Amino acid sequence: LNLITPREELEVLAILGVVFFMMSAGLEIDLGRFIKYWRQGFVIAVMGVIVPFTLGYCIGIAYGLNFIQCFGLGTSLSITAIGLSVRVLMDLRMLRTRVGLAVINAAIDDDVIGLILMSVAFSLATEGSVAFHVTAFSVLSSALFIGSGFLVTKYVCTHLRVRLFVDKYFRSPTSQLVLAISLAFLFGLLARVASLHEIIGVFIAGMLLRGLLSWKVEGEIFDFTFAFFALLFFSYIGIKTDLRVITQISDLILAVIVAAFVGKILGGFLGAKISRFTNGEALIVGIAMNSRAAVELAIASAFYSLGIFTLELFSAVVLMAAVTSIVTPILLKLVAKYVTVT
Repeated sequence: LNLITPREELEVLAILGVVFFMMSAGLEIDLGRFIKYWRQGFVIAVMGVIVPFTLGYCIGIAYGLNFIQCFGLGTSLSITAIGLSVRVLMDLRMLRTRVGLAVINAAIDDDVIGLILMSVAFSLATEGSVAFHVTAFSVLSSALFIGSGFLVTKYVCTHLRVRLFVDKYFRSPTSQLVLAISLAFLFGLLARVASLHEIIGVFIAGMLLRGLLSWKVEGEIFDFTFAFFALLFFSYIGIKTDLRVITQISDLILAVIVAAFVGKILGGFLGAKISRFTNGEALIVGIAMNSRAAVELAIASAFYSLGIFTLELFSAVVLMAAVTSIVTPILLKLVAKYVTVT
């Protein structure tokens, strides 16, 4: 209804909410079990990019868009924002199942693939050609960060000396909480330096902290995250969604929204089926991969400012991100009632 205007302070708190979601998710994940499902995650990520990208590109062709516009639209539909789905999977107690672990793995791989597509898209938009050295550097730095993060996490989780160090110098709950938040922001910053989304770094920091923090501190982090930040985050999404846009839906906007849902859910479903998940589990995976958020809006904003996206195309991506962010958690909870996961 546009009665409340979102302020920068609320946006910062909403971003902090996503950070705490992912740190909480990392605290719940055992590194050994997480790595066990990397192959399934990779297949799901690849299929979850190919299908929506193809649909987005074909829609662009059908509506007479040029090559760069088609590529940008396909890229916008391909990227996953996993923060919302992680929150729901935690509520449903699915995060530690093979479905949850595969979804998190797929989201990380999706972020790297999305990074490649974004690099190519911006190179095409600004230079008219692909800067392969820039793309290669971004991918290598991302792989180096993820690999190093997992190695550090494995070392910390398997060496008693690290645990004894934390017990000695971070004995009080307050000091442990400060340590957790500091590491989360440090890893988030390093992820940004490596051209990845900060939530990937925060998730790795959460896994690193697993077993180092006391049960009391972990409980406080979970309680604070879901009692305070969850409310702010979902309120922010509602405030940012301008319902007046709904009265201006064109065929292109409707096609983009439908393609976003069909592409991600079908792509995730096919990837999960290839990885030998049941039909119900594959559907959960596909839905969990369907939410979008900041990255897609950043791409759309950049393309609009460069004159690549028209106002209608920009509005289509913005509304698509809003609708998928609102509908995906609801749809995930509804479908989960009828599916048994392992």
